[in-house]
Amino acid sequence: MKKVNLNQVWIGMVLGLIIPFIALTCYYFARYSSLSLVDFVKVYKNLGILTHIISLSVLPNLLLFFLFIRQELLKSARGVLLATFLFTFIVLIIRIL
Repeated sequence: MKKVNLNQVWIGMVLGLIIPFIALTCYYFARYSSLSLVDFVKVYKNLGILTHIISLSVLPNLLLFFLFIRQELLKSARGVLLATFLFTFIVLIIRIL
């Protein structure tokens, strides 16, 4: 059986992009499942804290990053870091607009 090489940048990047969406979805269902997703985004945008919520949803990437570092999967950790920078860029774009 072939062993899967987890030490690849794209694996870290994909996980680093998926985990914040999972965290945000869990927050949505835990607190605001009565609202539609569009209304949820509108409420936070009107309150001016949408970027704060997006930024907080990236926190689980920190755990993933340190897990990869501890397992010496440095390329995967680099991918998680790239995904985090991508979310930072998205937050900056939302703040500008």
